[in-house]
Amino acid sequence: MRTLILCGAIVALLSGCASYQLGTPSPLPYETIAVAPPLNKTTLPQIEGPLNAALRQSLQRSSSVKLSTGSAADGILSLTLLEVKRSIAAVTSDDVGRGRKFQLEIQVELSVSNENDPSAPYLPSRVFAISQDIFTDDGQVEAEYQAIPEISRKIAEKTTELVTELWQ
Repeated sequence: MRTLILCGAIVALLSGCASYQLGTPSPLPYETIAVAPPLNKTTLPQIEGPLNAALRQSLQRSSSVKLSTGSAADGILSLTLLEVKRSIAAVTSDDVGRGRKFQLEIQVELSVSNENDPSAPYLPSRVFAISQDIFTDDGQVEAEYQAIPEISRKIAEKTTELVTELWQ
């Protein structure tokens, strides 16, 4: 009797996974993608170059799409940095009005346009946010400048995830 109940439980548990499919949930509407130069509307200095390089590296590592250029691509990835918010996460021990650690939150908008039909984008505008902590011991401007490679990497990873894993 116990064996019968155990077998029934195992079958019931495994039947829930019968329709699971490994990989992307649906085929992507594009096979190749071109990366437009990122547009920076924030006060983060000189982030366009490192962000462009991080985006290209992240997309090249993905097996879902191939990186292409210009008119040879099926879709064009556009990325805009909209806003950066700075909030104090920790203060100095000798002056509670002066921040020592800040949290940067960057709002990013992305879209993938259809090269053949610009009025019907593959991926309409989506806004997401990433955050990065910085320590301002050597000054806030220097800390933000040193954080740009890590911020670029985080934005590139999130962008690649959104572009290659379309849930419908």
